[in-house]
Amino acid sequence: MACGVLGALWLLGMVIIGGATYPGYDHASQFISELGANGAPQGWLVSYAGFLPVGVLTCAFAVFAWMAAPRSLLATLGFIGVFLFAIGYVGATFFRCDFECRPEEPSLSQMLHNTFGLIGYLFAPLTLLLLGLAARKWPNGAGLAIFAFVAATVLLCAWLTLSPDSPYVGISQRVLEASMLSWVVACGVYLGRHSPRESDLSDAFGNRHT
Repeated sequence: MACGVLGALWLLGMVIIGGATYPGYDHASQFISELGANGAPQGWLVSYAGFLPVGVLTCAFAVFAWMAAPRSLLATLGFIGVFLFAIGYVGATFFRCDFECRPEEPSLSQMLHNTFGLIGYLFAPLTLLLLGLAARKWPNGAGLAIFAFVAATVLLCAWLTLSPDSPYVGISQRVLEASMLSWVVACGVYLGRHSPRESDLSDAFGNRHT
């Protein structure tokens, strides 16, 4: 729960603070990655103090949530998807995009940056769909499942409008990120309150000694 919530809040703070220190930055039309790009006012700081902690925290959430949630193939594949999504933040740290992230001749760093981000984005709608299907069978997980299905739909719409040429590409990306991370937060809170698999193990251990 702590990793999921803190990761989402860290990204929100990074975007707000990074945008405020970038003269002329437009949240509606510019990518989040532009805050950490080579040549950006606070590019290095945003990358290592922003993207990296977000990526590490969200990767940790994916691992801990998989350990705490009831095991199933759907849940395992879903949390792998969350891990891949989080790796995009780590990749953005070490492979920063070129200034303004829309170069006519991209550098190797730009191409790797795009690759890491694309992997997570490409599977994001399916990730939430799989986790929603898995959560339907979790104790009191119906609400979390519905949230996942709604978030997957919104995320897919945002993904389909994520064009570099769109004057609202920044909005599309932020909706996409918010859809994934809001479910991460909801899942973290759910597991923090219920810990269904942990309870099952405790019950099994207790029954073995009665």
